[in-house]
Amino acid sequence: MRFFKIFSLLTVLCVFLYLICFAAEGSVYNDVVRFHVIANSDSEIDQQIKLSVRDTVLEKYSSVLSKYKNKNEALAAAEKMLPEIEKDVNEYLQEVAGYTAKVSIEESYFPTKTYGEYSLPRGNYTALCIRLGEAEGQNYWCVLFPPLCLGTATEDGAKVFEECGLSKREYNLMRLEKPTYKLKFKLLEIFAGE
Repeated sequence: MRFFKIFSLLTVLCVFLYLICFAAEGSVYNDVVRFHVIANSDSEIDQQIKLSVRDTVLEKYSSVLSKYKNKNEALAAAEKMLPEIEKDVNEYLQEVAGYTAKVSIEESYFPTKTYGEYSLPRGNYTALCIRLGEAEGQNYWCVLFPPLCLGTATEDGAKVFEECGLSKREYNLMRLEKPTYKLKFKLLEIFAGE
């Protein structure tokens, strides 16, 4: 019976610690805006068009969005710019492709993705999504806010993320600096004579 009580206590403690670690990662999902461009197909030309659309949108809009202090402000600005972004992309596509694009803000699943020295855990994120034509080709994925797509990560990353409202813990998580936890059981230390 005593073994069962100790085992139950340890199980509850392990579940509690797991939930704490999971909650620490969960905050990153709520503080970034991802960028997602889905190509019409996997053909070489459609993949090139996808990258050209990416470059055009990032060049014109990313610096505008990076001036905001938090995700909600950046997201509100992006939502206001959706018609303009869609118009710009479709004007470009009219010159080079036989299809159009749809631009939206949506919740999307992203796998774990690394951008230089930064990494974001897999999960559902809010994203500015551009679907080109049939949207059946390979994706381009990045982080629009804070601005990881523009190479600002090569500047003082901690400062950029702090200005965008991310905590030090979120910044360290994105840099793959996971906190280390040392689990100690006082009862076992007493029994072991430590």
